[in-house]
Amino acid sequence: MTQRRTRHGIILLTLLASLSWLLLRESGEVVERPVSQLDTRLNYALYDFNGRLLDDEGFVNFEFQAPVLRSNAQSGVGTIENPEIRIQQEDEQWYITAESAIITKDQEFVSLLGDVYLAKENKLTGELVEISTMDVMLNVTPRTASSDSQVKVIHANDWLEATGMKLDMIANSFKLLKDVRAYYETP
Repeated sequence: MTQRRTRHGIILLTLLASLSWLLLRESGEVVERPVSQLDTRLNYALYDFNGRLLDDEGFVNFEFQAPVLRSNAQSGVGTIENPEIRIQQEDEQWYITAESAIITKDQEFVSLLGDVYLAKENKLTGELVEISTMDVMLNVTPRTASSDSQVKVIHANDWLEATGMKLDMIANSFKLLKDVRAYYETP
């Protein structure tokens, strides 16, 4: 009689263990679904980030990449390490790099920090204008930039140095604010 009760107990225990294992296995499986949108209520970090904005014809007019992009959900502010920005405007392309950047909550202002390099290249003529400075405020929609730091502008063999600048990428103009020095090479 004891053997029979033991046998029934072992069989019942085996069935319960098997059933428990099956139930836990099914609920523990992770269903992978594509991420359609980041939950911005959470802090997050994106590694090897690359983003693009397209114009009305589907061509890339703004490209942004960085090794690390972080977002603070409470403040809505994003921080970026070593950002690289490319802005395409008709035949000209702007290339911008910095040591780090801070993006405002409305994504309208980008504060480029540390050594900042801006270059404009005309794809048809190959003409290149390079600007080196520090700490630049980039206003995204009107595509303007400004700095109060030392600025050096190089075009061909000519250069300009000043303290502070205002740059309008759409109007293709810049204004040097004070203490301007220039060097022009005659042909």
